[in-house]
Amino acid sequence: MLLTAPERRKIVVLSGDHRTDAAVPLDDTLRSALNALGYSLEPGRHAVLDRAGAQTDLDTPGSDLQDGSLYSIVDLQLAGTAAASSTAATVDEPDDKGALWWLVGTLAVVISAVSLIDAATLGTLGNMTERVAAALILAAGSVASAILWALRGPRNRTGESVAMLAPLALAFAAGVVAIDPAFEASVHLAVVAGLFAAGVLATLLAATVEALRLRSAAGIAAVVFLALGSVWGVTLLAGLDSWSAAAVSAGAVPLAMRYLPSTLVNVPEGHHIDYKHFMTSRWTVRGVVPESPGRVEMATVRASVDASSARLVTGVVLLSIVAAVFLPLALARPVPTDGFVLGGTIGLVCTLTIALLLTARHYAMPVLRWVPRAACAVVVLVTAVGATVMFGQLVILVAAGAMLVIGVATAYILVPIAKGARSLAWSRLADVFEWLAVALSLPAALLAADILNAVRGMMSS
Repeated sequence: MLLTAPERRKIVVLSGDHRTDAAVPLDDTLRSALNALGYSLEPGRHAVLDRAGAQTDLDTPGSDLQDGSLYSIVDLQLAGTAAASSTAATVDEPDDKGALWWLVGTLAVVISAVSLIDAATLGTLGNMTERVAAALILAAGSVASAILWALRGPRNRTGESVAMLAPLALAFAAGVVAIDPAFEASVHLAVVAGLFAAGVLATLLAATVEALRLRSAAGIAAVVFLALGSVWGVTLLAGLDSWSAAAVSAGAVPLAMRYLPSTLVNVPEGHHIDYKHFMTSRWTVRGVVPESPGRVEMATVRASVDASSARLVTGVVLLSIVAAVFLPLALARPVPTDGFVLGGTIGLVCTLTIALLLTARHYAMPVLRWVPRAACAVVVLVTAVGATVMFGQLVILVAAGAMLVIGVATAYILVPIAKGARSLAWSRLADVFEWLAVALSLPAALLAADILNAVRGMMSS
């Protein structure tokens, strides 16, 4: 007589520090299986959650369970107490120093703009001794404000990440002021000095600040400033103009925004999968199996989420500012006579506008949605003003017609959108345009920077 083993559903049960692998018969219920494993569940106190966090009915038969399912037994009384204490400990307090950071940042921007305009016009705003003294004062102010930012008590997750840009702007102003306008390519050199000054200060903050959230925000700012400083430094050594460096900097923004989310969650490999439990062979002879973190505490998860949120907010805001500042510098040049340069400039404006406008769809936080759109509005406004100056009233008529068409289309689609209508086809079409803008923004920026003539010059020399 041929005997067949009854079919069972293999499940995993987690309760506190204990993990149990079990096989549930098809005609048995989840409740009886847990009772057989020694888990006593009190109604109203214990809940069984599936992998997605939804509560599972204990009377579910084994035939309805999915093979390999994970179920967690949660004590609602302990969980509620822990959640309440954790929430009370980590609640965001209002930042009563927001006006201070706005004042510091605005002051730094004004000083930087005045100094750059003075360098561009070969002005005489003080001799070299006075410039060095002003640069030292600004550097001391940036360090002092950075220390205040790192040590202040009230914390707001979004506000503190944006407030960090104020000390870095002071450091940028210190680097700009220190450059003598009499130097050759003084504007280009001043921007290089300012970017590296801000990058060094951000690096020091990332290395010395104790709080993980603040350290993460400073780290992403250091990467952005040092990368921009390298771009401006390389273009200076290559003999390119400042607007070429500005074009490359603005064209790299869409690519950096797309790459930014992949740098947010930095946890060991063992946090993603329990390798010791599932791995049957090593990758190599000397391969090391990643260690399992064991029990994952809510405090650890919250710390990782806070650090990732700080990186995201700082990176998106900073990159949006880069696009809004450097694109006008890239357009502040004579009308290019080279067809490749003119086409690259037009392509840079189009790709940057599309990328900033469509990238904001992926974020839920208001600041992440509206800062890129504000940068997009600046790009469109500067482009419209520049095109009007170059081509006259024809551009005004074309722009007016385009705005009329856009207004009619917006009025037509606002009604179904307000009613909650969603279109997967239009979303996929927007994804295609976004991917094209991200892929073509940097090549268009290189063309706008007249990189072809620079390569020809280097090859012929």
